[in-house]
Amino acid sequence: MKNPAHPLYILGGKIRPDRIAELVNKDHFGTDPNPNKRKNRGRILGVSLLGTAILLAASFFLLLQGKFPSPDSPASPLSQDQILAGKISKGQNLFSALRAQNLPRDLAEAISGNLKRLINLRKMKPGDSFEVRLNPQGQFLSFTYQASPLDIYQLSLHPSGQWLATKKEVPVEKYWVRVSGEVFSSLFESLDQMGERDTLILDFADIFAWDIDFHSDPQPGDRFEMVVEKYFVQDTFVKYGRILYAGYQGESRKHEVFFFAPAGERGDYYTSQGESLRKAFLRSPLKFTRISSGYSKSRYHPILGGTRPHLGVDYAAPQGNPVWAVADGTVLFCGWNGGYGKQIMIKHPKGYQSTYGHLSGFAPGIAEGKPVHQKQTIGYVGSTGLSTGPHLDFRLSRNGVYRNPLKEISPRAPSLSKDQMDDFRKSTRPVLHWVSNSSVPQQLKVASLTSRELENSANGR
Repeated sequence: MKNPAHPLYILGGKIRPDRIAELVNKDHFGTDPNPNKRKNRGRILGVSLLGTAILLAASFFLLLQGKFPSPDSPASPLSQDQILAGKISKGQNLFSALRAQNLPRDLAEAISGNLKRLINLRKMKPGDSFEVRLNPQGQFLSFTYQASPLDIYQLSLHPSGQWLATKKEVPVEKYWVRVSGEVFSSLFESLDQMGERDTLILDFADIFAWDIDFHSDPQPGDRFEMVVEKYFVQDTFVKYGRILYAGYQGESRKHEVFFFAPAGERGDYYTSQGESLRKAFLRSPLKFTRISSGYSKSRYHPILGGTRPHLGVDYAAPQGNPVWAVADGTVLFCGWNGGYGKQIMIKHPKGYQSTYGHLSGFAPGIAEGKPVHQKQTIGYVGSTGLSTGPHLDFRLSRNGVYRNPLKEISPRAPSLSKDQMDDFRKSTRPVLHWVSNSSVPQQLKVASLTSRELENSANGR
């Protein structure tokens, strides 16, 4: 059994220098009658003292270097998962972006191959972000790809080794937002300065497309107002919904309409009296820069020379601009027609027919016998046939007689019936109350939903 009084006894693995000094001072060794043993003990004591000095010196050095753990130091952390995060750069595809993160080729190929089950990899945009999670041994755990706050795609591995590909459900908040202001130079510039996006500006202009040409009619001092649905993920705006109310105050008239979808019918915009804002014909079949030639019974022809009738309107516009059908109808002709170049003819109700000439091409799906709806893109501005530059030759006839499109009075679509008016008032009352009360906040939360529910509602499910 060890003797605690012995000079070499160690407590907790450490030599007690104070005990050694005490033994030396009391000359414990001098009491041993055997001189050889006293010498050996002296040598042992000397070695012990030297070892203790070296140990103390080494400990002090390590403390100075910060490498000696103190009692309060935390334990070494366990190995953690590896996370490789990046963004798609211009000119990159997903595979090259993953390889730029030093991911093995076979894993980068596996991720790309499985993700294309969810999305078209060719439509990835610069700035889209991704994250690869690996375990401490470098084995794949998961992959996340974010194209927008609503579009987040995830890959993982089932214990069986099967790849799982899912689109993440994201919580979404739906708000009604009131947007109003004054026109200074144009509606587009005014809304743009308020931070609104082009899609909202175009949607608002489309509502009044039958009565107001926002490229030429608005004047400084005109006022606009709308209530629009906006969707947010946390505090981030992600998309517009429907415009529920729209108002425009011009110099001499105020336009005010509400969105309403009668039972079993497509939604549309109506005045407070239930009159449809939509007319049978659009005011113009495209977004144009100017009218380069008007309707005339006698016009000098710039190519053929001489004076001859020009029974239509030429709209100057950039090459490739979309051209719309001015009304619902059926395609009568789609092809080449001599000096008109590539041309489309559409038959409409009540004996009307519209023609669109000098097109650069036809929109997908446009062919003889196919139905078209109002403001559907049917072709693109060009300069085919006898033409001096990109423009659209637009003509309108009724019962075989050409009419001046700029002067033709277009009848409105049917108004709501008396039975529908009760549902209309009930449907629009909350919006009308909110927009007419100046004390309410500019935005009002009306629903919470998921990204999947939002996507299904947009698809009509």
